[in-house]
Amino acid sequence: MRAFVVRGFAVTSITAALLFQACASTAPSAPTSATTDGGAADGAPPGPTCDVRATQAASFTDETTGWGLGDVVGNRIVSADLDGDGFPDVVISAGAANKRTPVDAAPLPIRVLMNRPRPGGAGRTFVDATKPSGFFQVRGGDGSLYRSAHVASFGDIDNDGDLDAFSGTYVDPTNPTTDPGDRSEILLNDGKGVFALAPPSATSPPASALWPTTGATMMDYDRDGKLDVFVGFWYERYGGTSWGVQAQLYRGAGTGAFTAVTDAAGLKTLSSGMAQGTNHKPAYGVTSCDVDGDGNADLLVSAYGRQWNALWRNDGAGKFTDVGRASGFAADDNLNYKDNQFFACYCTLHATQADCAGVGAPTASCPTPADAYWRKGSDDQPWRLGGNTFSTYCGDLDGDGKLDLYSAEIRHWHIGQSSESSELVRNVGDVGDIRFERPGNQRTGMVWPHPTTDWNEGGLMVAGADFDGDGLEDLVVGASDYPDQFSLLFHQKPDHTFEEVGQKWGLHHACTSGLTVADFDRDGDLDVIVGSGTARDCSKTWKRNEVHFYENKGTKASYLTIKLVGDGAGTSRSAFGARVTVKAGGQTIVKELGGSYGHMGMQNDTVLFFGLGACTTVDAVTVRWPNQALTEETWTAVAARRFIELRQGDRGVKELTPK
Repeated sequence: MRAFVVRGFAVTSITAALLFQACASTAPSAPTSATTDGGAADGAPPGPTCDVRATQAASFTDETTGWGLGDVVGNRIVSADLDGDGFPDVVISAGAANKRTPVDAAPLPIRVLMNRPRPGGAGRTFVDATKPSGFFQVRGGDGSLYRSAHVASFGDIDNDGDLDAFSGTYVDPTNPTTDPGDRSEILLNDGKGVFALAPPSATSPPASALWPTTGATMMDYDRDGKLDVFVGFWYERYGGTSWGVQAQLYRGAGTGAFTAVTDAAGLKTLSSGMAQGTNHKPAYGVTSCDVDGDGNADLLVSAYGRQWNALWRNDGAGKFTDVGRASGFAADDNLNYKDNQFFACYCTLHATQADCAGVGAPTASCPTPADAYWRKGSDDQPWRLGGNTFSTYCGDLDGDGKLDLYSAEIRHWHIGQSSESSELVRNVGDVGDIRFERPGNQRTGMVWPHPTTDWNEGGLMVAGADFDGDGLEDLVVGASDYPDQFSLLFHQKPDHTFEEVGQKWGLHHACTSGLTVADFDRDGDLDVIVGSGTARDCSKTWKRNEVHFYENKGTKASYLTIKLVGDGAGTSRSAFGARVTVKAGGQTIVKELGGSYGHMGMQNDTVLFFGLGACTTVDAVTVRWPNQALTEETWTAVAARRFIELRQGDRGVKELTPK
């Protein structure tokens, strides 16, 4: 008779169901655990030891043509299983201007691509389903044009078991005459990958709202079992204001309808207050994750213009407080702007000013007049000496169970040391106490190459993934727009430092703009799809925004892929915010399930992938569900090398066989 563990007591399966029902509705964090795979319950002798770190290097091969992407363009790429067949599909946008697209345009700049068996049954490929999916339909349109849409964020908004969407539109406030009238929309999925526009709600701003949407993330901020949406925006008028458009939080009703709760939740900012950091941030991305581990989704805003990033701490009672500066996330503490070449140019005309003392002659060409690019009283202020943050990734990068951050930044040689590099921001806080340290790229090994004196760092997008299956999270960073820019793959070593292995492992794509990671063929390792940038110097490398598929064919490590399903009542079906702890071979791996994040709403497959090295059995999988009680459930002795589904309140382990 198999054992089922409740609060650490082993009971027979005859009484297990009754005890489970009683415990699931009691105090927060009350753990329940189950196993259907056999093996020892908690407190029993451990099974044979195994080496999670025993693995081999990943090896990527460009299989673009075989995956049907040879004629596909785009640099905004997200992956999600849209039709419920177990395989991740892809939605792509070429980041076009705010305009509608003829349905017969070639090449088509917006695509919905379904993951299907290749003809003959050998492998997988993508098949175009843009038109039948209805994803880009124009509200009230005649079907001849696709809607202007730039951001796609997926989650089960109506709790019916499939992935719905927030589709964001970038409306350019500086070019209102080009606006076709499309606004951000909610689309509901019929379960087969066919979408219908939901009735307009708060997420569909009025025609007068010229909001440049640049990112969105779904979470359940109040843990009521219904997904909410946090949306970030660009400048109110790029080149005309230093502030952006107010970021917006929308509370979901579980039906596709949303209510704006930004002010009520304490998230209100201003069209002023740069010195205090209370201004609307010109955001290039937003992220949600539980940074302090208290079970509540916190909200992060990745700010451009070397402004302070925001970290809104969720108090669990529906209120947020910005702790970005106090925690060390907003920016580093280097405020030295003396090597900024624009300042050096300024000093050629203002040499007698006190802060120009000791500043050398500029090594860059100066504008006319020489002080035109330096704003005294603004460019020398702390709020303007941070980073150009495009994406913030959230995950446990040092194995201590706390969620760290990695900020992808664009940085230039001529701006100097006050502008920040892309780097790891390590979580050293505790529950209710958010604090970070910045060990620096030299210490972590995440050094960016500077092949020339006039170097640039083009960090746009970042994703965490265990590419070689050794139980340690690696990072792939998309670098674009400037000369000598390639994707960087930082492989984590057992001492939690990193080495850049992109070229060695075959993932060294020039001008990477667009990035998503998933096990697209469900063979037990993670693959990568990237887009190609054509802005600035990248136009010399790519003539169009080519999409490339890099298939992982190297590692043969063991793994466990987990799909979580909330109960649809106290926990959303998507279970965004669930924290999963896997124990195997004496190692503990912690991951949080999240939705989209970062620049233009990056999104990876909505399942969790755990590399296990040589371990063929997981000792325990514990899920902390994001409901009011923060209910915990544990499954023991789970067989690896499988794609499984764990349902809240279900003692079974369901093995999924993608169709």
